[in-house]
Amino acid sequence: MQQKRLLLATIVSLGILLAWQYFFVTPPPPQNNSNNNTNVQAPPSPSATVPSALPTPAPSSSPIVTQDNTPQRTITIQTPFYDVKLDSKGAVATSWILKKHYDPDLNKIKPLYSVGGTKQNPMPLELISQAGLNKTPREAPLRIEIGDANIDTFLRDRNYTIQGIGEGENTISLAEGFGSKKIDFILRDETTGVDLTKSITFNEHRYDVDVEVKMTRGGQPVPQVTLIVGPSIGDQGIPHYDFYSVAPQGIAIVNNEVHRLLPESVHAESEGWIFSSPKPEGKDRKNINGEIDWAGVCDTYFAMLAIPSKKTQNLVVKTERYDYEHNGYKEDRFLLSSYVPIPADGSKTQLYVGPKDHYLLTAASQQIGNQIGRPTLDIDEAIDYGLFSTISRPIAVKLLWFIKRANEFTGNYGIAIIFFTFIIYSCFFPLKYYSSKAMKRAQKHAPLMKEIQEKMKSLKTDDPKTKELQMQQLRLMKEANPLSGCLPLLIQMPFLFALYRAITISIDFRLASFLWIPDLSGPEPYFIKILPILMAGSMIVLQWITPAPSMEPAQRIMMTVFMPLFMLYILWSAPAGLLVYWLVGNLVGFSQQLLINRMIKSTDDKEPPEGLGEKTGKKLKPARAS
Repeated sequence: MQQKRLLLATIVSLGILLAWQYFFVTPPPPQNNSNNNTNVQAPPSPSATVPSALPTPAPSSSPIVTQDNTPQRTITIQTPFYDVKLDSKGAVATSWILKKHYDPDLNKIKPLYSVGGTKQNPMPLELISQAGLNKTPREAPLRIEIGDANIDTFLRDRNYTIQGIGEGENTISLAEGFGSKKIDFILRDETTGVDLTKSITFNEHRYDVDVEVKMTRGGQPVPQVTLIVGPSIGDQGIPHYDFYSVAPQGIAIVNNEVHRLLPESVHAESEGWIFSSPKPEGKDRKNINGEIDWAGVCDTYFAMLAIPSKKTQNLVVKTERYDYEHNGYKEDRFLLSSYVPIPADGSKTQLYVGPKDHYLLTAASQQIGNQIGRPTLDIDEAIDYGLFSTISRPIAVKLLWFIKRANEFTGNYGIAIIFFTFIIYSCFFPLKYYSSKAMKRAQKHAPLMKEIQEKMKSLKTDDPKTKELQMQQLRLMKEANPLSGCLPLLIQMPFLFALYRAITISIDFRLASFLWIPDLSGPEPYFIKILPILMAGSMIVLQWITPAPSMEPAQRIMMTVFMPLFMLYILWSAPAGLLVYWLVGNLVGFSQQLLINRMIKSTDDKEPPEGLGEKTGKKLKPARAS
């Protein structure tokens, strides 16, 4: 069992450390750089939002100064799943609160709240960054750009005429059976020749909305515009980000490849891991050239994804750093936005804004794919199943299915994880027994193997006794084949990694309480964390009772103590659900190892083999060919 834990801990630890170095450790930002000030923003350039390969209108030579006679309005759209506030200035969304999570697998609905609240004082789950709205100029989702700095400023700062709602009406409620509602934002200006209509259709029981943009300039159609998704869509109540609670990041499928863009990597001036080089785009920008299937911004559990009716070209992701402080804790945060090219001919662009639930995303993929004629659409790729997602994704989905059914039976996800742990460890018990038996046999033969090796050192290569010793060595190696102990452990690895991914990314564990733990998807919110300490302690005890055939006593003591302490450091802020699994697994493994040790002792505890040469006075007999 020690070999299993040592191998698993080593691989997970190295993977975490390497991933941390690659994704999170970036060069420190220059101290005197205007890009670090969220109140200062350089005017966007034409190449920032429109691919160079596409025709763009001629840029305006001077800022556009015309009187805005349209009054500013804010309207609210209420559906059973979310509430949205839309502002006529720029025709943008200024609030998007998710209220319910619909699970199509169990056909159940449960409320959603921010992790920043408590059970006694819940906080609404706001997806739109307040830091972006407080900027000058403000950053908000659904803004439109065409690549002309002056026109873009005009489109951002003007009030659009709103149609689809009465003059004195400010709230639309899509109650049960209401269906859908279409809101039109219209902007026409003779000075600039701009004629833009942005239509947004909200649906009663769906997280996706329809966005239709039709634009002409000077009577000429504009073939393509850029839809801004962001900045930093996700739970805005998270007090601070860490390895397990990741900051909002860019996500896209370009040229049939998944691109996950961490804000630190977009913000950095260079790219590369071991050998870094300056980014051709410069700081706070990342260009992804190729055919865009869909793109957006997401955090661990929620996403805003734009799916054009037809594939477009060349995605741009931008960031801007700002200072954040919560209860005396300071950290660098970033406003990250995806600039997604979409058609401007009135065709639909689907905008999914909701939970990153496997079953929900799978159902939305089928529904949206059928609407836009793309049956292979898969927005479930927004969920990060890890490096080996091809293997871990199907396993994680099955494991989650089982845990969800266990939760239905037990009524608590913590108990469901414990129940699942018993089941999975029981299934692997025969492999564990076989592995421990092989390691015990190797431990028994270790002195004899060492004696044979010492004897062979004093003999010449052509000495007949050398061949006898080699045959004896081969026989012992066959009886205690190291692979017989490692191979069963390797079979378990995909399941263990898949379970790790399932617990850390599944929205089902979010805000699920267990005993003193308020949220299984996050760390214990206390200064002294009990679960990591119990996990490390149980790991030490488990390794002490597990056979270790090839370790010296000093090495065994070091690894038995050092590895659990190292894992304690790594998993100190790990999700509580993962630690519940690990702790219960150690306790079950401890019981299993005691049983296995007793079984091995009763069936395979023979007298130790006699020594060789001068010590025994006997000669080794050559092994018989079988």
